[in-house]
Amino acid sequence: MIFLSSCKNDIELNAPYKEYPSVYAVLNPFEKIQMIRVNKVFLGEGNANTMAKVADSINYKQDEITVSIKHSSNPHVILFRDSMVTTSEGAFNTNQRVYVSNERLDTTGFYTLTIKNTHTGNVFTATATVIPRINARETSGILAAPYYPLDPAVTSGRINFSAQNPTIAVGGTYFLPVQNAKIYQMTIRSHFYNDLNGVDRSYDYVDFDFNDIKTTRSLSGTSYMFTNFKSGDYFTQIAQSLSKKNLPAVQGRKMYLIEVFVWASSQEYVDYMEYIKPSFGINQNKPLYSNFKDNSALGLFTFRSTLTVLKELDPVFISSFSGNVNTCQYKFYNDKNVVLGCK
Repeated sequence: MIFLSSCKNDIELNAPYKEYPSVYAVLNPFEKIQMIRVNKVFLGEGNANTMAKVADSINYKQDEITVSIKHSSNPHVILFRDSMVTTSEGAFNTNQRVYVSNERLDTTGFYTLTIKNTHTGNVFTATATVIPRINARETSGILAAPYYPLDPAVTSGRINFSAQNPTIAVGGTYFLPVQNAKIYQMTIRSHFYNDLNGVDRSYDYVDFDFNDIKTTRSLSGTSYMFTNFKSGDYFTQIAQSLSKKNLPAVQGRKMYLIEVFVWASSQEYVDYMEYIKPSFGINQNKPLYSNFKDNSALGLFTFRSTLTVLKELDPVFISSFSGNVNTCQYKFYNDKNVVLGCK
């Protein structure tokens, strides 16, 4: 989130130097590891694209800054440790310094994030409210019980998106709205294994995404967030995702597990996503986003929560990947471990 040429910034870049770190901190109390990215905003005489490839241009040095959070009702300060990670190839150097913690977070109240430069003494703070858990016990549809793994004797409750008519909606999903949440997103992750030679396997997955769930529906007098999708849309997107993968040569491959993620995020997250969205209008000048005190830093500190559900596949659904017109070319097994292939 370094400066983009299409963005208008209220900060005077040609004024005397003033430190403005760039922060991306979206924390989730229901995940084991919390991670925060803090980059340096740089200004130089050279090419910005070239500078972005230099690790020292975008990363603070080790121990140059401290990153911590403190709960509104708890005196304990959670200190994040710095760590180097390798990111995918892109506009910036792949070696990124991040700040991580595995301490458990409270699921209510609010936190204050404090970033302090130990060399300059500059301090940057922001406050965010925790997003509560999405409760799977209060749902129906594909988020409802029974869950993976099932007893072999259980014959009902398995997922099946293989409607014969691909225009019929399948996979209805209901969940209760969450306090402080303003945006809901969902991903259906379909797990499969590659049978390399009848003995060895490798494992992979493809995603089917819902970017923004807004519809509500009433059940027994209770208002739920609701979404559904069509069988044809599911298989089309799965095939598109498979086409972008470097799939190994296989004897066959088989779908075996569905994993559903639902995310609830804050108004700050909604605002941030709007700010970084590309502009296709005549006016290309956009302000840079900050929810830090006095706009002292660029970027975002907020929370989101996640619900994760694992589901078994119905044998009919497993077999449908082998014969479906969109996925048959990828040598999927049916439930009897036979590759039907395209007809």
